[in-house]
Amino acid sequence: MKNTFYSFLTVLFVVFTNINYSYSQQINPKITEVYGDKTQELVINEPSRFEFLNDLLDNRIKVLESPLTGNDKFTKLSSVAIVNKFNNSLTRDISYDPNTFNPLKYDLKFSSKNEEIYRIDNTDYIIVIHPQNLK
Repeated sequence: MKNTFYSFLTVLFVVFTNINYSYSQQINPKITEVYGDKTQELVINEPSRFEFLNDLLDNRIKVLESPLTGNDKFTKLSSVAIVNKFNNSLTRDISYDPNTFNPLKYDLKFSSKNEEIYRIDNTDYIIVIHPQNLK
C-alpha cells in the first residue's frame, strides 16, 4: 500500500512537471521579450493569458504591405507607447524587420471589438489586429 502511494505521487509529479515543461517549451520568444523575468508567473502560470497571447501572435496580428499615401489615416506606431512594465530594457524599433518585429512591445488595442490598424512609420507596412473571437 505504501509503495502504491509513493508510485502514485511520483506519477503525479512527473505529469505536472511535464505539463509545465511543455508550456515553457512552447512559449514564443516575443512573449518572453515583453514579460522578461515575469513570464513564468504572468504567462505560463496563467493559461488564459498564455492562450490569448499565442492567439494574438498566431492568428490575430498581421503585418501587411499597404502603400503609404499622402492622406494616410492610420495611427502611426511611433505614437503608441512601449509596454516596458516587466522589461524596462525594451526600446522602440528604429526600422521594420519582419524577422525581429514584436508587436507585443507596443500598447496596441489587442482587445478591441473592432479591427485595429496601425501604420509602421515611413514604410509600406500596416499592422492589422483582428478582433478576438469570444467563445
